[in-house]
Amino acid sequence: MPRPLIVRYTELPPQTWKNGKGITRTLFSDATKAAGEWTWKISIAEITGTQPYSPYPGVRRGQVALGPGSVELVINDQQLLLPVEGTVVFDGEDDVSATPESAGFLDLNVMGLRDMWEPSVEIVQSPVLGFVESSIQLLIALENTCAGNGQTFSRLDSLLLTNPMEQPFSGRFVLATLTKR
Repeated sequence: MPRPLIVRYTELPPQTWKNGKGITRTLFSDATKAAGEWTWKISIAEITGTQPYSPYPGVRRGQVALGPGSVELVINDQQLLLPVEGTVVFDGEDDVSATPESAGFLDLNVMGLRDMWEPSVEIVQSPVLGFVESSIQLLIALENTCAGNGQTFSRLDSLLLTNPMEQPFSGRFVLATLTKR
């Protein structure tokens, strides 16, 4: 039976944003090494100061504010204050900029090609989860005391669910889901 895939956040190398204005760390994606193209990608970005988001035409994006502090988003000239653990979903063509309240602000991005994937993000407490057909599910730890599948997780460690058996987890997580269209 396949075991879930675990990524330790502290071991991930930083990558430059598509627009060169910030850094991100990819948790999981379906990018091929040869082409580097993806149909879905889940990453954590660091936002310093007011930053425009990179445009991603044809992509649907889900975002979770990881903090510290809140972030003010401007999406197509509409202001939105996203508190810590607040979520929002928008299109990759939208004109988006972010101004974090605090230095070291992080956000989780769940992106999928709109004609292939529908992203969703939610905060869950001690879920019982298993692999769901026709979807990609990822748990991202929000605390240093999260556990499940015989593993302990530090904050921002992630787990790609691959096991069809339901498993209990303890602690607070982001559940990021990409559902196949």
